[in-house]
Amino acid sequence: MWTILAWSGVIAVGVAAGNYAKPPAFARGGGGGGRLLPRVPGPPPDLPALLWTFGVGSVVWYAVILALPFMLLAARRIDVERIGRARTVALIVVVVVALIAATSITEYFLLYHGIQMRPSMMNYMPVALRQNLLPWVAIAGIVAAIEGRRRSRHSELERERLRAAVAEQRLIALTGQLHPHFLFNTLQGISTLIHRDPEAADEMLSKLADLLRDLLRHRDRVLVPLGDEVRFARTYLEISKLRFADRLAFEIDIPAELHQASVPLFILQPLVENALAHGIGARMSGGRVTLGAQRQNGRLHIEVADDGAGMTTASPREGIGLSNTRERLRASFGNDQRLLIDPAPAGGVIARIDIPYQLHSSAAGAQ
Repeated sequence: MWTILAWSGVIAVGVAAGNYAKPPAFARGGGGGGRLLPRVPGPPPDLPALLWTFGVGSVVWYAVILALPFMLLAARRIDVERIGRARTVALIVVVVVALIAATSITEYFLLYHGIQMRPSMMNYMPVALRQNLLPWVAIAGIVAAIEGRRRSRHSELERERLRAAVAEQRLIALTGQLHPHFLFNTLQGISTLIHRDPEAADEMLSKLADLLRDLLRHRDRVLVPLGDEVRFARTYLEISKLRFADRLAFEIDIPAELHQASVPLFILQPLVENALAHGIGARMSGGRVTLGAQRQNGRLHIEVADDGAGMTTASPREGIGLSNTRERLRASFGNDQRLLIDPAPAGGVIARIDIPYQLHSSAAGAQ
């Protein structure tokens, strides 16, 4: 609807400009019989004459105004891949030749209507065809440029959409790899409690069911609010506390204003699991796991720290959890992300995630 109104406005403006343009009226000199017009006329005396000089108001002018929207529409509907480039070029040439011929014939009847001493159409057509050739070729080039630009942008958007779809499916697959790994480790912990502390094992199973139910609701999402990740991590730490008992303490220090930041699904759990397995689990006395986050200069910084045994080698070997986390960060943010595993100053290990701060779509849509 808006396109029709816009083109109607363009046509109305073009017709008005055509009616406003007038050929210049050159005055004849005095002195009896006057004199002939100069071979090279002077500059147009006014705006209507200037517009007429540029072809405004001519038959070609009106023909272009009427034909241009249909040419653009036809160019959009041409399927170059289906009919081939050679046939497309041939079709364009036929259309341009037809428009030139139709304009020339219309021009002949309008210019010489009611005039007895008019040239024959056969004599007039070669001149008219030469005059109308350049305008229509120029218009065809403009239409081709506009349509080429549109198709280029459409192809670019389509490539970007496909790239995003592939990245999303890759993230889903990578996240799916984590779930069996996480589930196996958790069930293994439950099995150790079944005979030693049945009540703790039962509570652990209940919390695991709650966590899995929550994760299933997000199974088709690759990015979630940080608040959801905090909830997943808290439930997992509560499950782990049943296993480690008094040997584990944890603290989550993530401001509420950061809970709507967008992060990959299940991004904290592998870091927490790594801290428990290689940090707290390696010490008889246990220790503390701390989760923190802050926003600085448009970046989101997340830390998972433990005060456990620390790094035994300068370049520790990464397991499934950490390597999967790196891949998912790379798939989500390209090279605009970092995951660092460093020794903590007071002992233990700090895992740091640095990603762009982005509001999750659910929060952005609510604003």
